[in-house]
Amino acid sequence: MNSTFSVKERAAAVGVPTAFAVLSLAHPMQDPWELGDAVGRWMLVHAGQLVMTVLLAYVLWFLLAGIESRSARLMRVVLPVFLVAFSAFDAVAGLATGWLALRADDQSGAAREQTLVSVEYLFADNWLAGNLSVLGGVTAVAWMTIAISAAVALRGAGADRLTVAAMSAAVLFASHPAPLGTIGLVALAVAAWRWTSGRRAQVQREPTRLEPVTKHSAVDRCQA
Repeated sequence: MNSTFSVKERAAAVGVPTAFAVLSLAHPMQDPWELGDAVGRWMLVHAGQLVMTVLLAYVLWFLLAGIESRSARLMRVVLPVFLVAFSAFDAVAGLATGWLALRADDQSGAAREQTLVSVEYLFADNWLAGNLSVLGGVTAVAWMTIAISAAVALRGAGADRLTVAAMSAAVLFASHPAPLGTIGLVALAVAAWRWTSGRRAQVQREPTRLEPVTKHSAVDRCQA
């Protein structure tokens, strides 16, 4: 198991979920057909999420690098499922609805109303990739599995209770907008900071193991 982390890895471990938490604060709380002037912010947040989720997966992968417990292996198996499901969900419920909302801003009358009806359909009535949908459910369950299995894996690898509790609290990111999503990401940042710092401190505290002196090694030194 990796016993220490580089400065870049530690910075990424804390910086990625922290940056994602800041991005989540900008997530508009209106339904996409009611965005109005917030449509640009809606598009920015959902486009950014596509990038941030990939970076978040990278952080989780190297945080558990070298840990070969069942829970760690489960996390690695479910992580790609989360990435695929979240990306498809975000592309439809986030970006597609945002593009249509932008189109509605350039229209008027019946054309505008029809476009907004399409936005509402994609977001509220789409059973595959809408707000309450199959892909949305898979995304939430996958993330909760990732957070809990990572917490169990860290506990088995020697993490303290606060680190494990923080990683467990990251399940709140299953609902990605603020406030729950923000709290979950901050909790993940705390867990990452404590784990990467704790492993480094543990290595620095470990005494150097002296090679045991055997009869043959003593004789060899005398002959030298």
